Amino acid sequence: MTVDKSWQLGGTGNPVYRLYDGLRRRLNRRLVDYVRDHAVLENGGVVLEAGSGTAYASSLMSETPSITAIALDYDLEALIEAKRRDPSLPLVVGDLRHLPFKNNAIDVAWNSSTLEHLPDMNEALMELHRITKRGGRVFVGVPYLYGPLGFQRWIANTGAGVWIGTVYSEEDLRGKLTNAGFAPLNKLRYFFRFFIGIVAEKPDHE
Repeated sequence: MTVDKSWQLGGTGNPVYRLYDGLRRRLNRRLVDYVRDHAVLENGGVVLEAGSGTAYASSLMSETPSITAIALDYDLEALIEAKRRDPSLPLVVGDLRHLPFKNNAIDVAWNSSTLEHLPDMNEALMELHRITKRGGRVFVGVPYLYGPLGFQRWIANTGAGVWIGTVYSEEDLRGKLTNAGFAPLNKLRYFFRFFIGIVAEKPDHE
């Protein structure tokens, strides 16, 4: 699995990175609020951001006392940056396709702008299904086919197309979640419709 360094945008000291990171932080707060309100159950629990990058969103999630937030990423450099910013945040180096957690261990697993970079997101979705508790939930957000990034399908093999990742319709994403054993619950178009996200539940009768 190739480590995606797109989060750097030239590195953390770069002015372009700082500008982008400031915008990303404001948008991430809105996304975290949505995930907490629609995916996290009332009693909180263990919430895994599977594909966290520098894990700013997980730091925001951890502000809720009933939530134990964990950030996982394949990129050690991104997690080192996360550790500098938030030394108390639990961090795990791991592959989305082979998650280092036991079956039925996580209350909520989520990510945004992550699975579109995998050649086949189904492997990762099956792993999310395996580690999520029965009755637990996931949130998956990917670039939206009918949003501003929809042109990606025509430039998929270019540098910009690879950086954006595969774009999905709501129906595509619902189908993939259903095939992985989840029951889709609700959707969110976010970041100015650049992304489509779906909250789904792992049935408690499995």
